[in-house]
Amino acid sequence: MRNLLYAMLYVVVGLNGLWASEPEAKPFTYPYDMKVYDLPTAANGVDYQLIIRAPLRPPADGEKSSTFYFLDALANMTPAAAMSYNYEIFNYIPSAYFVGIGYKNEEGDFWKEENRTRDYTPTKFKPPAGHFLEKSRKDWVGSGGAPAFFDVVEKEIIPFMEANFDVHKMDRVLIGKSTSGLGATYALLNKPGLFNRYVIISPAIWWDDWLLPREERWVMKAARATKETEYSGETRVYFAVGEAEERLDLVTDLYVLANNLRKRRNDRLKINLEVLSGEQHEGVFPSAFMRGIVGVYAGETDRKPSSSPLKWE
Repeated sequence: MRNLLYAMLYVVVGLNGLWASEPEAKPFTYPYDMKVYDLPTAANGVDYQLIIRAPLRPPADGEKSSTFYFLDALANMTPAAAMSYNYEIFNYIPSAYFVGIGYKNEEGDFWKEENRTRDYTPTKFKPPAGHFLEKSRKDWVGSGGAPAFFDVVEKEIIPFMEANFDVHKMDRVLIGKSTSGLGATYALLNKPGLFNRYVIISPAIWWDDWLLPREERWVMKAARATKETEYSGETRVYFAVGEAEERLDLVTDLYVLANNLRKRRNDRLKINLEVLSGEQHEGVFPSAFMRGIVGVYAGETDRKPSSSPLKWE
């Protein structure tokens, strides 16, 4: 009875506006230290912006912090940094700078599809009449800029990081999903040694074009053309896809690509592919990233042993 009276009094007081003051909204502060750097206009004419989260713990004696580079920075980097903090604090993954490669024209806004289309696609593409992308111009106008973009990454963005931060120059991870996963696949095939670990999630390797036979698409042509590629050191590649993505043949596509890479019999190129049960394209990133980022460090003696099933033999 006493609790009921208190509840009734609370309602009466609230309804009559008798609170001493109304709560006011204020900006949310992200719980991790993040800085934004506007870079000079790049060689490809684009104004890039780096979003950088400092390491959550100092590197061990004799080590330097690693660098995790995120494509699709606005969509992927902030949730990744929040989700994986325990991995870093407890040394399942190294002390690391999280680096989101973003764009000045997206500041304070949603991401712009035209930036993704330009920077993450390896070939120019214009859909024929009746194609499902014909009316979605932002998905193909300006396409084909991945070679120029990754030249910027190699010659401008990575040098900026390594000149201004005390980072491990031999431990760089590239993370991409969907269209940016296609971009990460381009880097894997065409920029050997630029990154030594990859987390590639549901990559849009149907690009150029889904309606073509698999072996005629860009990704399989590139895989064949680069089959003699030498990697300067061990390169670990984690591919992930949701099982429900087979509706677009993506599970089969990834198996074909992964098997092609394995057939190279290159001792330095290590491939793992996971098909995640119950996941679809729109929601696969969180689980795939968490499995991938701990997985690409699995089995290393200077890391805390994890439950990752991945082997890199």
